[in-house]
Amino acid sequence: MIISSKKNVFVNKKNDRFVLMISRSILAVFLLSLSATCFAQEGFKFGPSVAFISSRTHVLDKLPDNYNFRFKSGFKFGFTAQYGFTPKFVLGTGLSFVNKGYRVFNDTNSKGNLLKSNLSHIELPVNMIFKFRMGASSRMRFLLGGTLNYQIKTNEKLLVNTGETFVIREKNEQQIYPMLNTGVEIASENKAGNVFVFGIYYSQAFSNQSVLHISGSKTASSDIFALGYRGSYIGIGLSYLFDLKNFKKEEVFFY
Repeated sequence: MIISSKKNVFVNKKNDRFVLMISRSILAVFLLSLSATCFAQEGFKFGPSVAFISSRTHVLDKLPDNYNFRFKSGFKFGFTAQYGFTPKFVLGTGLSFVNKGYRVFNDTNSKGNLLKSNLSHIELPVNMIFKFRMGASSRMRFLLGGTLNYQIKTNEKLLVNTGETFVIREKNEQQIYPMLNTGVEIASENKAGNVFVFGIYYSQAFSNQSVLHISGSKTASSDIFALGYRGSYIGIGLSYLFDLKNFKKEEVFFY
């Protein structure tokens, strides 16, 4: 029991250190952006966006010695729209389909030691974007905002290994929940005014989207332990934003 308790403390510390590391890095860039001269493209831009993301569960109470969890890869794609109100401020939004999930391991189970799941969501973000110049055409961008997350399917899911000796009952807690967005981007603008953006992003939820009840069989009357899944994730994304002015037809005058 003492070993299990120490392991739980270690896992919780790893979770806290990971979130703290991401938060400090993004905060450092934000403070730098406040002290730098900012430039933002004014006007309306829109275009497609894609991202590779990774998420995982977290410990609710205890984690037995023979169980652990790791990051599960996922993806998101959709469109982004941004409007530059001033040379220093841009407001961004969009709509994305997101597929994210988790992996849970039972290290001592010889009949299948891994159970994993991906969940589908729709995201509607609203972000504030601040920019400062890095070069003649490239700009660093800091992003801060929020996302309304909608889980498409909320029915209870049952995950079972081959020998039915490792079972996860996934119960949804919330179908709609908010998330906090932070990120840093590098944007490169071409002569036509279109912008290519590469970014690193972190989205944090503050309550459980789902609770994972883990047991040793499908007929077990009680859980061995439970894990929480908030749906928070870190990601690397790309987007290409078109300048709306490029789609306007030139007026032709006849004399």
